[in-house]
Amino acid sequence: MNSFLKAVLIFLVLVAAFFLLGLLFWLYHCHCCGRQNPQQGEASSAPLNRATSEPQRPRGKYPPFQVPKEDYNKDHPRIVPTGPQRGTLAPTVQGSKLLQIQKQKPAGGAGNPVVVTQYNPQGTSASVGTPPDPNAARNGNVIMLSYNTRVMLSTNGGTNYTELDPTTIFPSGPTNDAAGNPLDKGLCCDQIIRYAPQIDRFVWLMQFCGTGTGGCLTGINKVRIASASTQDVVNGAGATGWTYWDLASATFNLGTTTMDYPDLSIGDNFLYFSADAVSQGLLVVRIPLNEIRDSQTINMGYTSPSDGTKTDGSTAYGSHISQNPGDTVFWAGSPKNTQLRVFSMAESSNQYSSRDIDIDSWPNGTITLNAPDGVDNFSFGWPGNAITGATRRTNTEVWFAWNTSSNANFKNAHVEVVEINTSNFSKIAQWQIWNDSYAFVDPYLATNGNGEVGIGLAWGAANTNYMSHAVGILGDFIVWYPELSAASPVASQIRLGDYFSVSRNPSNSLLYDASGYAVLKQPAPATGWYFDPYYIQFGQDSVAKGGSSGLH
Repeated sequence: MNSFLKAVLIFLVLVAAFFLLGLLFWLYHCHCCGRQNPQQGEASSAPLNRATSEPQRPRGKYPPFQVPKEDYNKDHPRIVPTGPQRGTLAPTVQGSKLLQIQKQKPAGGAGNPVVVTQYNPQGTSASVGTPPDPNAARNGNVIMLSYNTRVMLSTNGGTNYTELDPTTIFPSGPTNDAAGNPLDKGLCCDQIIRYAPQIDRFVWLMQFCGTGTGGCLTGINKVRIASASTQDVVNGAGATGWTYWDLASATFNLGTTTMDYPDLSIGDNFLYFSADAVSQGLLVVRIPLNEIRDSQTINMGYTSPSDGTKTDGSTAYGSHISQNPGDTVFWAGSPKNTQLRVFSMAESSNQYSSRDIDIDSWPNGTITLNAPDGVDNFSFGWPGNAITGATRRTNTEVWFAWNTSSNANFKNAHVEVVEINTSNFSKIAQWQIWNDSYAFVDPYLATNGNGEVGIGLAWGAANTNYMSHAVGILGDFIVWYPELSAASPVASQIRLGDYFSVSRNPSNSLLYDASGYAVLKQPAPATGWYFDPYYIQFGQDSVAKGGSSGLH
């Protein structure tokens, strides 16, 4: 072999060797390291942690406990970083109309508009703090409407309501451990109520005040989850009808951290509970429904609020879990304003996962709205850009919604909506709920039996309209309000929103049960203002009452 051929052969061998080394390097970094640092749409997973809690029963009527005021809590929203601009930061759909729900079929709506089948304002009969944080659940003629630390109960379909004080039903004062160390400062703050048709149980979550100083969101605390059958509620389930479980900060290994801003969702076989580990991240817990039904020890799986990985809940701080989850619950956060981090927890798995999905940029400025009295109704800031609206629309779709600010293309604060394909975790669509005359914020979503997404949210118009509540079904670009606010809730903090619940009605899956409130002026000669929380049921005209509408 001459020297030239020999040199060529050596060269080819070296090229092949470098190619092989490069291939091995690529395989290692993309398939091994990639598991630790997932790329677009790739999953990062972590095992669920485990905890248990023993059932307890009330022991007769308790003396009432004076709870701290809600505006004592002063949490701060997570600031979402702004990424390189993707998209136009402009509307991608037509603006949403705002119409008032009336006693007759409303004019100006779609051919099959949203109508109200029931609207029960509570007026001054409700002992309401700031803000009301209403939540509603219904089964048949039994309606439970919660706000702050009270519940309005109707057992006759909303004809009459009675106010319940949970501090007289359950032991609600401060508690201490065996060594005398405080575990909480007593009942306070937020409540959530859901109805689980699989087990015929109302599930009632109550938050307790933290042990620290300067408010209820410092130190350790607990949440209480109570359940009772529909018949027990009808029978006046006070001393004997309820079973409850107390879940403390230590239950979830949270150290000295408080749990706040809770949410509940009912899956096929699990109750899902979420709460913010204050200043850290979102905690998500699942509890077997059959263990709640049987009033036994509950065996829980839970996520990490903050451990520095892509599966922790730090980016989802202030977010809610998906409604109508079926066999998988979802939630999401924003690593930056060009990306969603979508979390999922399947009933068949003992792990949970997260995936980063690229989306178009959304306006990431300060959200403000000056009411007619000059008060900025968004001055408190919470929940910021947290993803408060989440629902599983079909087996392969989940929808998320959150607050975004005005910019050169949007004259007002508005709601961003993103639809995700859960088969391959890609974006299906991204659009907005917006109007040049009105601001829309604080969305909450739920899916009915037809796969239609219902929404509750707040709206207002700068210098023209105070913040009020509205409902609708996404797709017809119309939301409807039952009652106009006439004042700003001027207290130590201007707090609006936090909660506007929507859920699928268990008796007619095409209707929605919802809750909202208005801020009204005291009738003369009194001065000042008051909250009017209400239960509202709505659906399309073709469904509601066989095609006719009416208020009750």
